[in-house]
Amino acid sequence: MLNALVGCKLAITSARAQTTRGRMLGVLTRPGAQLIFCDTPGVHRGQARFNLAMTDAALEAAADADLRVVLFDARGDWDTPEERLSELPAPLLLVRTKCDLGAASPAHHPERFVDQLHVSARTGQGMDALLERIAGLLPEGPALYPEDHLTDASWRFLAAEQVREVIFECFEDELPYALAVEVEEWKEDASGVRVRAHLLVERDSQKGIAVGAGGRMLKQIGMEARRRLADRLGKPVHLSLWVKTDKNWSKRPRRVRQLGYL
Repeated sequence: MLNALVGCKLAITSARAQTTRGRMLGVLTRPGAQLIFCDTPGVHRGQARFNLAMTDAALEAAADADLRVVLFDARGDWDTPEERLSELPAPLLLVRTKCDLGAASPAHHPERFVDQLHVSARTGQGMDALLERIAGLLPEGPALYPEDHLTDASWRFLAAEQVREVIFECFEDELPYALAVEVEEWKEDASGVRVRAHLLVERDSQKGIAVGAGGRMLKQIGMEARRRLADRLGKPVHLSLWVKTDKNWSKRPRRVRQLGYL
């Protein structure tokens, strides 16, 4: 959704829930308005420490916004915890997503929201109307960023996220959620970019899975991530990946923040 709104790929995507781990800022400047989107992890019912921290981070970011847009899969059942949703101050806008994939389920709690829209980020259906409605609900004020500004995320962070996107595509079950990516080195010159990054796992037993037989899985991740990074940067990329155990990184708040999550 963020990528569709700003017209540029900033956030990684996958079919898995809870792919987003931290705040991602996206800026769209259009005639008469500058819209600053703050994409956050979803508000969900997971009780693990990291899941609770992601929900808290999302609600904290929402509290600082001028408008809160609640995204809800139009095909699914309402699963946002009511007690957490009630913490969000007005105004709230309900956006029912993926409407191109089937009929929307019955409306839920429309009384909480100033409006309800149906959109598809993939096809663009309803996106212009969404942008107009958002702009109309925001207070007047000066632009906060230059017209060509897209995000406050560094290329190091975007590169780490790009590797993590490929990881989510390559692995099944719970391993992608136990993996983090940390860029150790970023060197850029006229000939291209050299990136060295660690794939962090929480237990030694996960290292072999991440590397794969004969290093095949790690090589596959590196090749695909390097291709996508080169496309985004418009220049050659040399990417080196290493797998490292960072015991229980997701249970250590300070380490989670160092990795740029939350």
